[in-house]
Parts: sequence; structure tokens; C-alpha cells
Amino acid sequence: MLEPEHHTPKPVLRQVLGWVLVLPLLVALVRLPFPLGLVLALGSIVASAYGVRFARRHASRRVMVLALIGTLLNIVSMVALGTASPLMALHDLSWPYWYHSLADWIYWNV
Repeated sequence: MLEPEHHTPKPVLRQVLGWVLVLPLLVALVRLPFPLGLVLALGSIVASAYGVRFARRHASRRVMVLALIGTLLNIVSMVALGTASPLMALHDLSWPYWYHSLADWIYWNV
């Protein structure tokens, strides 16, 4: 871990963000049959954990904590909604409210 007064280099920051945020989002956009999709999603969780390990070794404490929070959100999203990215989980939850013809049934059944 870097000293507290040092900033994280940009290539290291980009790599950590790629492992923790971008890779799970790209994996969530791929739809595969049951066993393959689950293995791919679990692989993205492992890659996100590697991003935390990489941040712990090469980045500042602040980047490491943000990577850890992102990985925990990925795990919670995987357990709760079955998608490895919290951004994709928010999209899946809010999509019926955005799309007008699907949103009508929500208001009529309340």
C-alpha cells in the first residue's frame, strides 16, 4: 500500500476500476444458459476480489476501501438479484418504471 501522502497512479486506478466495476458490468450484459452464466458471474466476483487485492498492493488506502465497497456491492447484488453488477441490478429494478407500456400494470394493481 502506498504511503498516505502519495496519490494512486492513473494506470493503477484504471486497472482497479476495470477489475471491480467494468468487468462485472460487462459480464452482467452477457446472457448465457444456467450453468455457464453462473460460472461466469462467479468468475467476475473472483475478478473483483482480485481488484481489491491489486488495490491493496499498489494503490492508496482510499482506493482500496472503495474497491472493497464495490466488491461487497457486487456480492450483495449477486446473492439478492442474480446479477454480478449493482449497476445492472438497478437497471433491472427500474426498467419497468422507465418503459411506459410496462409501467401501466404497476399503477393499476396498487
